Amino acid sequence: MQENRMRFGVINPQPYMEPALKQLSESCEVRRLTPQGWGREEIGAIADYCRDNRLSAVAGFAQKDAFHHILINEQLGNPVPGRIGFFYCMNKYLMRTLEQDPFFFAAVDPLHESDEEVAAKIPAQEWPFMLKNTSLSLGRGIFKIKDSEELSRVLASYRQDKELQHEITRQYAAYLDGVETQQAPEQAPPFVAEHLVDMNRAIEYCYEGYVTPDGEVVHYGLTEEVYFSNHQALGYLTPPVSISRDMAERIERWVEGYMASLVDLGYRNQFFNLEFWLMPDGDIHLTEINPRAAHTYHYNYSYSFGNSLYADNLKLAAGLAPSQPTPWQKWRDGEEHIYTLIVLITARESGRVEDILDYEYIRHLEQDEGVLFRHVKRPDEEIRAEDLTAAGVMLMQLWITGRNSAEIIAREREIRQKIYRNPQDAIEYPPYWCI
Repeated sequence: MQENRMRFGVINPQPYMEPALKQLSESCEVRRLTPQGWGREEIGAIADYCRDNRLSAVAGFAQKDAFHHILINEQLGNPVPGRIGFFYCMNKYLMRTLEQDPFFFAAVDPLHESDEEVAAKIPAQEWPFMLKNTSLSLGRGIFKIKDSEELSRVLASYRQDKELQHEITRQYAAYLDGVETQQAPEQAPPFVAEHLVDMNRAIEYCYEGYVTPDGEVVHYGLTEEVYFSNHQALGYLTPPVSISRDMAERIERWVEGYMASLVDLGYRNQFFNLEFWLMPDGDIHLTEINPRAAHTYHYNYSYSFGNSLYADNLKLAAGLAPSQPTPWQKWRDGEEHIYTLIVLITARESGRVEDILDYEYIRHLEQDEGVLFRHVKRPDEEIRAEDLTAAGVMLMQLWITGRNSAEIIAREREIRQKIYRNPQDAIEYPPYWCI
């Protein structure tokens, strides 16, 4: 091991990340860290380990690791996002209050509001609407509310879930630890009601960027989120095919306008992952923002443009400049690239995962064709009817590449047709997703 090599820590890496971390280890030393709680004693012990082993910085790429990223780097003396800015990014209601021209949204607190009071907040023209738990991730706690009966059912379920209520309270207390009461936001509700976007008219994109220590927003990458007509996720495509590079400057202005408020709230020296809708009239609207780099997109940027999201996040955390040009700049400049698609395999039915998916075919893709998989659920896990939401239940993800969009589309359709045991007749592809 060369003594002059940089040393970093990666927080709770998932098994599918190992090929990328192995490649990263060719240029620097990488240690795997496994913090579980946020207590001072545990964080202090991990910081001591980092100092003893001369780790310059750490990075967390999943939502559950975003706070560890702050706590540990702060102990190491690295600049980190301020607590208030981070808190806004972790609450789907608060993040929406920063948007300049938002769709309808309203705070919902089932423990302090009756069903009738909540229903009265929703304008007649906004039914059906989306009801989202403001703290959960990975598609959990998202409901399409068609009528007052369904609203009452979801609210009653939350009122009975004491464990979730306690977890939200615990999270909020930890995020705001040390923040003066007068500086904290006046309300951070457990749910937000918001406008239901017609996914057959709007296209969703996932933008990646970061903020430097002095508050400059740097544009990093753009991915198109592809959905079926029933809102079931299809995949994430880098670079996008439904948007022209001519839109790049407009997106940059919108991102910089939105992020200005977060920068003022102390969000600095960290990546952020921002999802937005592009409407038919060209308007841009916020979907949500996450206070981290999205670990799943590392392979998209690596396969398509040759950039390392993991390395760049670690460099930024350590006070170094991430690599240039970014995937965004390469895409905007029209540089040569290939297309990368994360194929999302979700469940819309209950049962054991191995009864929903064909694992013989999956083993063929992994072992014979070398397709990278991220297994979110185990084959023996049970998908319950109450687990099913508007977004479906994520079972696994896999990465495919192609020289053009037509090649990617044909490959995705072939895989999706073969990977399910039961035909997915209810899904309807978007009009442009045809061979």
